[in-house]
Amino acid sequence: MHSTRGLISAIALSMFSAGILWLTDIPLGIPGEWTWERIPTDDARIELILGAAQSGIAGVVYILMAWLGSRRIANCSRTEVAGWLIGIASVGFGWMLAVQESPPSGWRLSKAAFVLYYPGSSGYFHKARYEIRDTDEFLRGYEDLMAEGDVLHVGTHPPGLFLFYRTMIDEMNRRPALAEFIVSMAPASITESFDIIDANEQRSGKELTTSDRAVIWLTTLLTQACCVLTVVPIFLMMRQTNSRDTSWRATAFWPLIPTLVIFIPKSDVLFVLPAALLVWTWLTAARHQSILFGALAGAIGWAGLFCSLAFLPIGLIAFVASLLGTVKLDEGDGTGETSPQATLQQPVTLVWLWKPLLGGVIAVGGLTLIASLLCGMNLLNVWIYNYHNHAAFYSQFTRTVWKWWLVNPVELAFAAGVPVIFLLVRSVMLRLSDWRVAVRDPLLLSFVTVWTLLWLSGKNSGEAARLWNPLLPILLVVAAGGLAKTTQPDGANSTHDDSGSERAWLLLLSCQAVVCAAIVMRVSGFHF
Repeated sequence: MHSTRGLISAIALSMFSAGILWLTDIPLGIPGEWTWERIPTDDARIELILGAAQSGIAGVVYILMAWLGSRRIANCSRTEVAGWLIGIASVGFGWMLAVQESPPSGWRLSKAAFVLYYPGSSGYFHKARYEIRDTDEFLRGYEDLMAEGDVLHVGTHPPGLFLFYRTMIDEMNRRPALAEFIVSMAPASITESFDIIDANEQRSGKELTTSDRAVIWLTTLLTQACCVLTVVPIFLMMRQTNSRDTSWRATAFWPLIPTLVIFIPKSDVLFVLPAALLVWTWLTAARHQSILFGALAGAIGWAGLFCSLAFLPIGLIAFVASLLGTVKLDEGDGTGETSPQATLQQPVTLVWLWKPLLGGVIAVGGLTLIASLLCGMNLLNVWIYNYHNHAAFYSQFTRTVWKWWLVNPVELAFAAGVPVIFLLVRSVMLRLSDWRVAVRDPLLLSFVTVWTLLWLSGKNSGEAARLWNPLLPILLVVAAGGLAKTTQPDGANSTHDDSGSERAWLLLLSCQAVVCAAIVMRVSGFHF
């Protein structure tokens, strides 16, 4: 996986990043424009010790699960592989709950109620609860609502999230027994925050009903479940170019990524599953020239775009990767290894992709037409309004783009965790040192290209740690190259793993868990 020097460097940088958060007051962002807040710890030493112990126990259980899986994954059946993936997702779910409950009181899972209820943090539940009485009427007037030019949560998003919350509210109202059961499963920290919100709202004549509480808590659980289940498409994407062993070891880093835990229950975390599914289904469609998988990818992409324009760069990465995947090399020596004399045999072409493209166009075009006819709105116009409203955000909230060019990569390192970024950098260096090798990993080249353009565009000047969550599944997939010395396509198992030793991988995985807990216990992703 890495030399001893590289491993030591990764661990040292990880501890350095944690030290910056805990031992300094260096602003986490750009003062006057946007900064993340540190969680106060002056009067919470006992809570911090207990929280660290809780995270430590959960981390040991998770890493034990990952280690046991690594011992079986290379030679077990596909059914057992599925079982291990569900298992690591389940244990990862428990890890995330434990880490979220580790900060001082007031900054734990209780944040979910405040984040989802109050419009300042998201706004989708609040609008669905108090402003949407008739869904059909709401959709018919959606273009006019977007034309008002709101640059925050409402004006920059299509109607998908509002419909999601309205549907959830209606279902809970129709099923009071189910709502009672869901609320009874909420931990004490969530219940306390619900009571605080209810007390505040009663002053203005409102009430936080049992159904409201059920919707908020269930949405939190669904968001976290979608997050951990993303290990499945991540593993499947990795298997296209890596051995089972390498794919498992790299996938194990997923639930340990700090930004995922910090931003639950924001929709940015909810989107990681459909984003990963979109990329996997499209790449599968391209590899097999499948109209069916192309249509499935188109439907997933459309559903994503019905909720957020964040799926545009995701779709672009997948499409560019499939284009690059049509490049064939003349190997020359017949060994399967890229020789120095390897030459380009086939140029990038769309002809190879005509079947998945046809399926994708039919799905996206058909769903857009159906939505427009049924909802009485022009969805294309809605997307255009969303784009312009997002761009107008920076005319109201000043951002110095060149400063964010410098800050965003550093923020990404904290958000993903230094060990993961170490693997990503190593993967890029190994692949891009020779363009012939890079062509063999088209997803990496596509990701680096599109992410660089997104970074330099200045569209994410501030809050990149949250906004880039849907990109993280692809980031981890391409980072797998930092674990594997050689890759074999089409699921071929490889006994030659560049990990050097199992111990080195476990050490890096443990370092990632420590970094995750240290960041979650110190950094708040929300300004209450």
